[in-house]
Amino acid sequence: MRIGLLTTSFPRHADDIAGHFVLGFAQALAARGHTLEVLAPEPAEPWPEPSLPGVRVRWIPYLRPRSLQRTFYGAGVPDNLRNDPRAWLGLAPFVAALTVEARKRSKDWDALCSHWALPCGLIAAGLARGRPHLAVLHSADLHLLAALPGRSALAARLAAASSALSFVSAAQRARFLGWLPGAACIDAAPRCHVQAMGVQPLPAPDVDRAALRARLGLNRFSVLSLSRLLPIKGLDVAIRACAGERDLELIVAGDGPERAPLEALARRLDAPVRFLGMCTGARKVELLQAVDGFVCSSRKLLSGRTEGMPTALLEAQAAGLPTVASDVGGVAELLADSALLIAPDDPEALRKALQRLRDEPALRQRLGAAARPVGHAHEWPLIAPRFEGWLAAPAT
Repeated sequence: MRIGLLTTSFPRHADDIAGHFVLGFAQALAARGHTLEVLAPEPAEPWPEPSLPGVRVRWIPYLRPRSLQRTFYGAGVPDNLRNDPRAWLGLAPFVAALTVEARKRSKDWDALCSHWALPCGLIAAGLARGRPHLAVLHSADLHLLAALPGRSALAARLAAASSALSFVSAAQRARFLGWLPGAACIDAAPRCHVQAMGVQPLPAPDVDRAALRARLGLNRFSVLSLSRLLPIKGLDVAIRACAGERDLELIVAGDGPERAPLEALARRLDAPVRFLGMCTGARKVELLQAVDGFVCSSRKLLSGRTEGMPTALLEAQAAGLPTVASDVGGVAELLADSALLIAPDDPEALRKALQRLRDEPALRQRLGAAARPVGHAHEWPLIAPRFEGWLAAPAT
């Protein structure tokens, strides 16, 4: 199939994590013999179109001068809009530019796929015209949709013009269906599926773990956090949980606008935290193989926004890492038996859970053994056929 993929986020370069799961999605389908044309916002900085087998990426310019393109990338659209008033300038121009470019290119597509309902899902819905359209929805766009006065009408339009819809958790699927009127809900329900985004298979370790730990300077019980440094990730909670611990170390692999405040908090509390900055590729794999555990301290924001199913958690599961995670979004749906789940925004509960991981080898062994099948079940080569099947479904 020739698939047109509309998205508001896509990696700009090899070390960029923006929309990394959209890249994984595209590459997994390309590996199955399909060709994909990705339309994504043009970055503010000049970047060439990535060279990817089976995947053609077209950056969509939407403001000039180019430096005004601040709506996408970086901290992500919700945080960009909250922190930079100039980010609002690009919303309407991008919708218009994406609509024009998608209309021009869609004549060559056999099927359409959209990541994020607004605006990509609604634009693709208007262009499907009898072709399959898979709408992939995430936590951020459902949160935005929930805040709009016309959410029921928008949700009904998207559902009616999609041959399949995919949600990263059952809770998000139920939320969306709850916005639809009775007949539309009954019609859409069989086409609404649940599938978390996938992860790349981890390579087998090629070095001795003890030697790797020595090289990385890991000489205490070490727990890894792998995320962008944003308020929703709750890294301040993890730092407070580790304060005062001397035989435990928190390794923070990630970057973002919250890094400076988080580093200041760690210094003020004298917390055993090491900030590594963004870690991708081989460096990320080494960390997953070397640390003793994983922590995900995500929270529910005051606005009600929460995460869906963080892919970093699934990477940690695939690595067999015993994990402590906040019970937010769809985390409990997948990790109920393979992680210690705690209430969000509770440093003391997180501290006690980390102490249990450190002090109970049998618990670490049990959680690690339960984690691997969960992570492996979400590797792209295994889940790509599901998306492929939904893309091949007859159009509504």
